[in-house]
Amino acid sequence: MMMFFFALFLGCSSGGQAEFDAGVSASRSGDQVTAVRSFVDALDSGGQDASVYHGLGNALYREGRGAEAVAAWRRGLALDPTNGDIAANLDQVRKTFKDRLDPPAAHRGAFFWQSALSPLETAFAGSIGLSLGCWLMVLGRVRRLRHGRGLGSNERWFGFVSAALGIILAVSTVDVLQQRAGAVVIANEVDVRSALGPAGVSLFVLHEGAEVTVADSTDTHQLVVLSDGRKGWINTDTLLSTDPASPFVVVHGP
Repeated sequence: MMMFFFALFLGCSSGGQAEFDAGVSASRSGDQVTAVRSFVDALDSGGQDASVYHGLGNALYREGRGAEAVAAWRRGLALDPTNGDIAANLDQVRKTFKDRLDPPAAHRGAFFWQSALSPLETAFAGSIGLSLGCWLMVLGRVRRLRHGRGLGSNERWFGFVSAALGIILAVSTVDVLQQRAGAVVIANEVDVRSALGPAGVSLFVLHEGAEVTVADSTDTHQLVVLSDGRKGWINTDTLLSTDPASPFVVVHGP
């Protein structure tokens, strides 16, 4: 039951296999427009999976839509941090963009294991640790009530360590999910302003493919932060989210 709620929280689900297969087939035949539509349909049908985002990114890149491809690949890598093919694709296409910005960090250095484990995997491990700790506490209480003595020192220590690791993994999972609040600029050029409305002044310009972190948002604009610390407001329509759980809106193209 606990893992069911974790899966819902992480936005992981199954489905969209037929649409994914259609996307793969279309991409292999050279029909990238149909491939993009099929992969997006797979996502809309519940197929939030790294392989779907991988295929979607490949099709978008072959269409010449590198910024949208980066958003798709970033989503795929968030679901499968050890996917070397996606990482290589990202590294290659980033070299072609005008703004040579370091991408936002995918996780904090303290949670180093997130570079090898997906959020679902750490959530699963965390739930096991917490469950073991809780069950040992219950067992100790039952033993004390029935036999007048609780758990031994080794059992208590194991329960404490299990619960502590579970809490740490749960915190790291929540933290890495918060790191997904990023986006990619999909407009050719966008003005970054100091504030919304006439009081805002132009701070700098970002170009297609720039990767940013989203710190705040309104109905029409988002406050973005760059890896070098600069920040400002951008029109929402010029950005595509890198959060795997967000709808993948194909703005340009047929």
